Amino acid sequence: MSTANKIFSNTLWQVILRAISILIGVLNLSLITRILGTTQFGFYTTIFAFAQTFMILADLGLYLTLLREISTAEKSEQETKIVNNIFTIRFFASLIVLILAPIAIIFFPYAPEVKTNLIYFILTFFFQSLVSTLAAVFAKKLAMPLVAIADLLNKSVYCFILFYLFFNTGSLRSVLAWHSFTQFLGVILLIIFLRKFVKLHFAFDFSYWKKVFIITWPLALTTILNLVYFKADTLVLSAYAPAEVVGLYGAPYRVLEVLATFPHMFMSLIVPLFTAHYIQKNWEQLQVLSQHVFDFFVILSGLILVNVWLVSKPLMILLAGSDYAGSGPLLNILIIATIAIYFGTFFSYLVVAINKQKEMVKYFFIAAVIGLSTYFIFIPKYGAPAAAWLTVFVEFLLWFFAYLVIKKHLPLKFFSPVFFKTVLASILAFILGKFIFNYSFILSIIVATFVYAIVLYFTRGISKELLKKILTKTE
Repeated sequence: MSTANKIFSNTLWQVILRAISILIGVLNLSLITRILGTTQFGFYTTIFAFAQTFMILADLGLYLTLLREISTAEKSEQETKIVNNIFTIRFFASLIVLILAPIAIIFFPYAPEVKTNLIYFILTFFFQSLVSTLAAVFAKKLAMPLVAIADLLNKSVYCFILFYLFFNTGSLRSVLAWHSFTQFLGVILLIIFLRKFVKLHFAFDFSYWKKVFIITWPLALTTILNLVYFKADTLVLSAYAPAEVVGLYGAPYRVLEVLATFPHMFMSLIVPLFTAHYIQKNWEQLQVLSQHVFDFFVILSGLILVNVWLVSKPLMILLAGSDYAGSGPLLNILIIATIAIYFGTFFSYLVVAINKQKEMVKYFFIAAVIGLSTYFIFIPKYGAPAAAWLTVFVEFLLWFFAYLVIKKHLPLKFFSPVFFKTVLASILAFILGKFIFNYSFILSIIVATFVYAIVLYFTRGISKELLKKILTKTE
């Protein structure tokens, strides 16, 4: 089977499994919003943002470092050494954060419900941090569907628990605690899957740790700066706005976070290939690969924008309940940020692949300073809409910065006729979808998606030759 076919098969299974997982995740979100109501969900959103912020501090850029390190490993013994040492670093870094976060939150101006319930949710991110690091091994082995299976089973078990809580008056504490428990089950399952590739255990090769820290410190610093602008909007809003407003903002923001997982998953598959072409200085293959991926994100972005802009308000009512109708306009804004994240992720992963992440540090610092300062200036006065638009601005800023780094070091071009064809398909799909919307918003999505695909097919925005090449198995 060709490498292209392996990537396609791997991605196809991931897309199928992740699509099911996302649907279950959306159902879980729908249950959580209904179990908690807007005020309690506002507390949930604040806890989520605070716990995620602290666990990002423990990330240290280790996922991308592990992915790049094992992409260059030639022997299984070398892979085992790399995986176990980086996993050990991640485990103890996350453990330290697990201890510090409940202490730190005491000094923040949050409601008592937020402070007392954090411990139940910080465990969720502790286990997720282990999963996210180990996922790099599966990406290298083109076995990411196993990660998707673990995630799907985890979300499915949690879904059954949430249904029980929904019919038996669940509380904020029970929602958080059961989430941590099911995430723990996901870690165990992933470690079982990992035995096919690596025998996992703690490793303390401090000379290699030193090498890892030298490689990863720019990623660690950019990750810390990243969390300043990515999560500070919610934390600032939580400090100045009522819990109900935070809940209305948190619901569409969770949609953004669910959708934003896809580019990371997809680029994890591309980075090993990109790194190999870069090391071999195979510029032609680099151009072909990067252009196909860029065009894919363009087409996917157009489809997402059209459908969300068509049905944002009824979609949020369907997902979260009638109390969240006010989240619709916020989703319209945040979906633009989602698209910026897609392309920002694309260029950021390419920066890591060519080992130029140090150059991104100054740009992340600029974005963090601009983001944090504007959050404190505009969010207290203008609330959730300001938080949403500032998120869009900062994400586009980072996309632009990562693009500058890539253009500086690689002879690549990313502009193609696919962009104009996608714009045409999007306009036609939106117009027809809007017409159908008065009859049924679900039918509107179906019609818009069909029109979008047809226009792209007949304008050759979707390459029939490329599809045929990918779908044809070759040895």
